[in-house]
Amino acid sequence: ANGTVSNWNPNANGQVNVMRVQGSSVYVGGFFTFVGGQTRNYVAKLDFTGSAVLAWDANANSSVYAMTLGGSKVYAGGDFGIIGGQPRVCIAALDSTTGLATAWNPVSDNSVRALALDADTVYVGGLSTNIGGLARNYVAKIDPTTGSAVPVWDPNANSYVFSLAVSGTTVYAGGAFTSVGGQVRGYIARLSKTTGLADSWNPAANNLVYTLVSSGSKIYAGGEFSVIGGQARNRIAELSVPSGAAAAWDPNAMDGAVYVLSQSGTSIFAGGPFTSIGGKSRNRIAALDASTGALADWNPNSNARVNAIVVSGGKVYAAGDF
Repeated sequence: ANGTVSNWNPNANGQVNVMRVQGSSVYVGGFFTFVGGQTRNYVAKLDFTGSAVLAWDANANSSVYAMTLGGSKVYAGGDFGIIGGQPRVCIAALDSTTGLATAWNPVSDNSVRALALDADTVYVGGLSTNIGGLARNYVAKIDPTTGSAVPVWDPNANSYVFSLAVSGTTVYAGGAFTSVGGQVRGYIARLSKTTGLADSWNPAANNLVYTLVSSGSKIYAGGEFSVIGGQARNRIAELSVPSGAAAAWDPNAMDGAVYVLSQSGTSIFAGGPFTSIGGKSRNRIAALDASTGALADWNPNSNARVNAIVVSGGKVYAAGDF
């Protein structure tokens, strides 16, 4: 928590895109083929306290971009065609104990970049136009038992979806789209969990949105935008859940996008290729006050971009190209 790097060092030999913590384990996905001292292709399960890789070995045959955890399952998305010992095209559910793929098999026709799990549904975003047996442009709602796309839910985005966040009765989406849920929406939208239609919430970003965090009456967004919620906001912003307007919170990331945001208590941790945020030099990773946007003294100073951040047990786990 003081910004120094701990002894935890899995030492991946390639980019890490996503991390998720469950109990005493850290699941990671990316482009690596060796991590924690062992061969692990694109996905691995690491010891939470040490740096060793665990026996769990889903052994994907190509990159993993997204993961979400639910009960005894690890949902994974990416570019793979085989994972967990089975043919699974770009999306799979893996047993959290064995690493084997379950029977769940939606089959996506292109890369999966975002996954969000609700109590009774898996929401999927990415580059695909067909998933779960139905035509679905870039975002879909998948039955967690059958793997079929839910017929009545079809927001029909006109370009890629990079981030999803479920809150209450709605699904927040961010990406490269300018139309989704039957409405013109610049790169960010709020969709009904029931109908898939966009409601009146419309922050109207002027460029890509890569990451979203839902926090009570606030939505934190990161990306490549310079305007969002009716205000000039460079690459990072806080938006009102009722109105979509940008709050006064304005860390102002410079010289690079914000790829990932993660909240822990009163702090928002940001990662990406940026080199300045909160009015000071911060190379690619920073901690911000969730209420004021003020920059913390915490400064790990990464020498290359940070793609994934997870906060757990007083520690910030960071992964990327550094």
